[in-house]
Amino acid sequence: MITRKGMKMSLMLLLAALLVTLTACSGSDANSNNAGTDSTSAANGKKVVNIGVTYAPSGINPLAPVGLVSTYVAGLMFPPLVELDSDLTYKPMLANSIETTDNKTFTVKLNEQAKWTDGTPVTADDVIFTLKLMTNAAVASNYAYIFATIEGIDDSGYLPEGTADIAGVKKVDEHTLTFTTKAPTTLNIFKDTIGRNLMTLPQSALKDIAPADINKSDFMQKPTVTSGPFKLTSIDRDHYVTMEANKDYFKGAPKLEQLNFKVLQGSAISTQLQSGEIDMNIPSAGVIPINDYEKVKGLNSVTTVDGPPIATQFMYINEKVVPDAKQRQAISYAMNRGQIVDKLLKGAGEVVDGYFTSYSPYRDETVQPVAYDPEKAKSLLQESGWKSGKTLTLSVLSGDATLEQASNIIAENLNAVGIPVKIQMLDLATLIDKLVKMDYDLGILTVSLTPINPLPDIAYFLNEGNPSGYKNAEVEQILASLGAETDEAKITSDYAKLQQIIAQDVPMPSIYATKALGAVNNRVTGASPKDFGMFINVNEWDVK
Repeated sequence: MITRKGMKMSLMLLLAALLVTLTACSGSDANSNNAGTDSTSAANGKKVVNIGVTYAPSGINPLAPVGLVSTYVAGLMFPPLVELDSDLTYKPMLANSIETTDNKTFTVKLNEQAKWTDGTPVTADDVIFTLKLMTNAAVASNYAYIFATIEGIDDSGYLPEGTADIAGVKKVDEHTLTFTTKAPTTLNIFKDTIGRNLMTLPQSALKDIAPADINKSDFMQKPTVTSGPFKLTSIDRDHYVTMEANKDYFKGAPKLEQLNFKVLQGSAISTQLQSGEIDMNIPSAGVIPINDYEKVKGLNSVTTVDGPPIATQFMYINEKVVPDAKQRQAISYAMNRGQIVDKLLKGAGEVVDGYFTSYSPYRDETVQPVAYDPEKAKSLLQESGWKSGKTLTLSVLSGDATLEQASNIIAENLNAVGIPVKIQMLDLATLIDKLVKMDYDLGILTVSLTPINPLPDIAYFLNEGNPSGYKNAEVEQILASLGAETDEAKITSDYAKLQQIIAQDVPMPSIYATKALGAVNNRVTGASPKDFGMFINVNEWDVK
């Protein structure tokens, strides 16, 4: 079970990544510097693909990458065991397979062809060495909590001081090892946590570096021994990353010779797609402003892909201020979600009224978003005895012009039904502090729940200590059941029941989810811009 500390850390990491995305959308922390990229590849015959991203790869340390772009770059050098694809299935990466017969002991078989760029094989010893670094308190990885499910690791995700080995991890042979979890869990959740987040490092290159010095080591700034499809050539964390092909990549030599990430303002993505200076973007990491969607879709030189609804705008409601469920229902009925999706998002999103978008395998289709009904909202407020004398403060994350406009619409909606509201724009740190301390009335913030394993975030939002002050014993019982359940049918049933209760209690209504746009130049073959699994087959990408 993931601890309360782990839940909060998960949410903090997720929100921090979103802040960088929002900053990138506003163009305040990026530029169109061409350094490090090669836009003349067609002319000189070199096979190069340039990818536009809207925020910088702040840290590429595989033990704790910072943000989406950093994670992508780290994964291209140190592939995870498995990777989640856009169809929400897991594809083999360093591991050929992960299997279990009892949902407690998981057998991982590594690809026997995998080798480091120094010619030595990637082995089970490297995996165990990396896991020991990840769970070493001296390394202090922000991702350590993810591994707290493994036997022998404490509830914060660290190996107890003085302990040399992890009790729940055993080497079977050079390319096989087993992981034993403290409690039964599903194969998908194991893959989503351990499988996706463990990027194996070379023991031979790092064994002589003290764990406390690992993060600041030269190796973590520019790795020299890697195993993935591309190797780091140069990096300017504010402007670009240049990578060259690893011709000995175990899944096959890349057809490209060079892969570049170019940091741009959001407004420059469409311009450079049109000029050919970049070949593609990563939808949620190379964010095209919604106002540019029509322009990009009209380019003859590119193919566009509409992404799934992932990032959701949630309304936080402090139940000390709005204690009655009818009052919270009224807030939900008062919001004109359809206007926001149709007018502001121009259809590039969907109305959402719960924790699950249509992309989630756990969405209960019988629980539909409430309709915009201001008269129903007024009626519910009257029934609850709501007194409209007090003005509520709506705290909103700054940096996203679309979210700010949506907040203005919602404020007008609430004022119209008798809930006076004033808007307060806040930076992420201040807003999170207010939410955690329950020092707010209403709040709006972007959250993306992991499609396959949404429980940690949902438990944070609904269990004791949640930022709304919500309390429901039946909900807590369902969450506890979900944490110990391994039968997928029962998990789906429990999530459906949870959605039905939440639709009545309305502790945290959502508003809309956005669909990020991906685009790729038609000269590039084998590549598809997507938020999950984009680089799984990067060795097969080519240019015409």
